[in-house]
Amino acid sequence: MGVSVHWMVGVVLCCGFMLLPGCATGGSVTYVEGSLRPRHFVFHEQVARRGKGPGGWRAACLHVGIARDTGELFFCKFGVEMPLANEAMGRISVEQAQSLSASCANQAAKTTLSTVTPATPIGIACEEFKQTFDLVLTHAIAGAHVMKVCSVGVPPMVVTPVGPSAGGGL
Repeated sequence: MGVSVHWMVGVVLCCGFMLLPGCATGGSVTYVEGSLRPRHFVFHEQVARRGKGPGGWRAACLHVGIARDTGELFFCKFGVEMPLANEAMGRISVEQAQSLSASCANQAAKTTLSTVTPATPIGIACEEFKQTFDLVLTHAIAGAHVMKVCSVGVPPMVVTPVGPSAGGGL
């Protein structure tokens, strides 16, 4: 195969997640890293937790590449911030933070990117994804947020799309 399962293209921005009959009518196809994994969310502690109650803060930074079959490549850049502990969940382990972040990001991608057409600017799709991801993540983890920019000093995890070469298709 040459490509591991987690690097396979998972989202086709044409008519949704699947190539539907109406998609074959023309236009470009957009590929995006379809499945963010927990390991993509590399959290860095920003504020130490004091005591046993809620508090502390961690942040991650991602630059997720989205490519169209025309050769256009856009990196959707965003930060993810969340408490080390909150009232509802108590202590939030790094593994929980990573797993929930990946799950929420993939849910937001499915919801948002399924409505994108070949005419939609990738930057607009990225902004809509970030808004949806923030809503989903905030619902899952009280106090967590998706930021339009990364926290200062947090290095980005760059996730590049893997898909057919320009001019190719599924």
